[in-house]
Amino acid sequence: MRLLKIPAFFCLAVAWSLTVSAQQDGANFGAVDEAGYPPLLVQTCFSCHGPGGQSQSPAIPSIAGLPRDYLLNVLAAYRYGGRFGTIMDRIMGAYDKPQVEIMADYFSRQPYRVNKQDAKWQLVDRGRQLHRRYCRECHGDGLQPSGKGAPLLIGAWMDYLRWTIRDYLIGINQGDEEMSRQLARLLRNHGEPGLEALIHYYGKGRP
Repeated sequence: MRLLKIPAFFCLAVAWSLTVSAQQDGANFGAVDEAGYPPLLVQTCFSCHGPGGQSQSPAIPSIAGLPRDYLLNVLAAYRYGGRFGTIMDRIMGAYDKPQVEIMADYFSRQPYRVNKQDAKWQLVDRGRQLHRRYCRECHGDGLQPSGKGAPLLIGAWMDYLRWTIRDYLIGINQGDEEMSRQLARLLRNHGEPGLEALIHYYGKGRP
């Protein structure tokens, strides 16, 4: 995961301080309090991913509304080296499995949000065609999930998508075989312009 404008030490410090504070105070770290506020555990994620997991930064993904099992797999990949992160690998080393499950449970229940951003309308129709050919089977059609457990991509931050797809292509993120094949086919048949059109389709936020 890439970050802009938010220093890595700041995010680490926030996560560490909230964790230590809750443990020292004897707080129930994973519980929702009587007022209905989120568990303190997941609030450690808000400093980067935004309240409720709805990111305000184009460099950081929104994690609200993503499938629970997908979140568990991604967080485990950060912890064990299967996914590149500027700080997520270090952050995840501080949490045990039950805590990670609390995070995944909470964020998967939050509403999915389509981020508002500028996309080139000239590329959107082409990107829609490419999505339907290469990505729809796993990532769903518009805001309709596929049922295969892959996250929706419509409305995701375009900057984050560019960096993350690049990390998959050069091998520092490990995807499944089908995803690797489809990305390779897309690039072979349509090149970088095709990939950029796909990203602008997602960024437009409309099916």
